[in-house]
Formats: sequence, structure tokens, C-alpha cells
Amino acid sequence: MIDFKQLAENILEDLMGKTPISDILLKTKIFAAKRNDSDLLKWVSQELEGYIDAPPQYRILNSGLKVDVFVPFRGTTRIEFPTDVINRKDIRERLSHMPFHNPITEIENLCSNDNESTTIQMRIPVAVYGVLNKNLNGEIQDSYQYVSKAAVQQIVVTVKSLLIDYLLKISKDEDIDFNSFVKTKATMITQNNITAGIVNMGDGTIHAEGATTVVGNNNSINNEQNESLQAIIESIDRLAEGLTNRHDYDEVSTDIKEELKKDNPRKGFLKRCFQAIPTILGSLSSDIIANQLQPYVLSALSLLV
Repeated sequence: MIDFKQLAENILEDLMGKTPISDILLKTKIFAAKRNDSDLLKWVSQELEGYIDAPPQYRILNSGLKVDVFVPFRGTTRIEFPTDVINRKDIRERLSHMPFHNPITEIENLCSNDNESTTIQMRIPVAVYGVLNKNLNGEIQDSYQYVSKAAVQQIVVTVKSLLIDYLLKISKDEDIDFNSFVKTKATMITQNNITAGIVNMGDGTIHAEGATTVVGNNNSINNEQNESLQAIIESIDRLAEGLTNRHDYDEVSTDIKEELKKDNPRKGFLKRCFQAIPTILGSLSSDIIANQLQPYVLSALSLLV
């Protein structure tokens, strides 16, 4: 008899380590097939192979629009084009959002290449220029949409977060429907994380107050959970003692402790902090520390489901 709980826990261990997301999804594909979970199998297959039709909401990112305009006697100027002035709704929606149909491995590569650009860019069809020209005093030479690499990387984080939450429930022997689960969770994650991917491409400053606000039900923790999470982060602190260049970890650890001091600590915020720890410490520590870290992080996440 197949021990699905053990399989789920094995995949969770990979999610907490340095295993590429594509390898984790391949293992999850076997898990889904053995469990006869057609919804999970379909989702994993689409993440691995790419989406032919419309991708899920967490893969559709808010984007900006840049236009190079030639003005006689003045030359070419690059401007930020405000998409809200476009009258046609279908074009306005398309030019203010960038869908990512790519396989998950391509998305990982987009965010890990060596060039110094902080954005991902995509040229728009020349056929659309006529619509944009109505709002310009000049001739369009080039135009492209852009999103920050951080926002694109959030797609991978969302996939991991969905898997972690789902598999934690499986490891607790909870019988849940993946299709309804992923729709609900992905919507919540999109509302709370993807919007944080807005970037400023000009000289000014963008303030995104409340970007980490969590919406929905069951978002706070009780006193017992609070005490357990405090003990976990203190144990992880001890594991991290002696590591060099641990500034990023210290910031996350401080954020967790400060959040736990509040009257109503936010589950979503704490979950994202704990999910970030394996990546941060994994780049600084040995495999021995990474293996010791996994049970603590999994315990914390199980309290935050």
C-alpha cells in the first residue's frame, strides 16, 4: 500500500531545500498519478510544460508600458505610456497585464540570468501602434511591456507555496479537493503577493503601503501557536550562529519576532518569512545545517496553514 503521507513529506523536504522546482514538480507528478488526483496532475503538467490557454491568475502580472516616440525636429523620446487612456477595454487590459505561459523552468531561468536588468520586457505587436498613436504627438518607433524580475520570481514562490500548503494538509491525512484548493489559495496569494511586484521605472518613488496585508479568514494565530513559533525561530537563530554574511537572515528573523509581538500577528506574513529562510540560509550554510533546518521550518508552516 502506498504511503501518501510519507510521499507528501518527502516532497516537502525537497521544497525546503535547494532542489529545483522542476524536479520537485516531477516528483509531485508521480505522487498525483499514484493518488489518482487528476486535478493535481493536470496542474503540475501545465506548470512543467507551459499553458496553451489562459494561465492561472498568479501568472498574469501587472505591467508597465514604455513607448519610443519620434517627434520631428526633437528626435526620439522614451516615455511611460498610461494605459488607462486607451479606450478599447480589450487592448487596455492586455497592455496593462503580462501573462506568462512559459514552463516553470523557463521562468526560473528568466530570473536567474546574468544580465543586470531588473525587468523582464516584451515587445508589443506593431498592429497596436495605431491605437496608441491617437494619444501621442509623434510616431512610435518601438514599444514594450515590462515587469520586475522580482514579480516574475513570485510565480515560482507561489507554486512552491501552493504545494507546501496542499502537501501539509495531505501529511495531516486531510482529504481535500486540489482543484478548489488551488483556485482559492492562488487567488489569495495573488491578492497579497503579486501586487507587490509593481516597480518604478522613472526617477520618482512608489509607495505601496499595506502590500503585505493578508485578506480572508483565519489569518491570525492563537497564543499557543505564537509561543511555538517563537521557540522555532529561536532554534533557527541558534543554527545560524557563526554563519557569515547573514544580514538577510537577521532581517527575516527580526521581522518574525516583531510580528509575533503584535496583538494580531498575520499568518500570511509569517508564512512568507518562514518560507524564505531555507533559501537564505541555504546559500550560506552546509547541507548539515540545511537538513537540521527543515524540521523547524516545516513545523512553523504547519502551524500557519
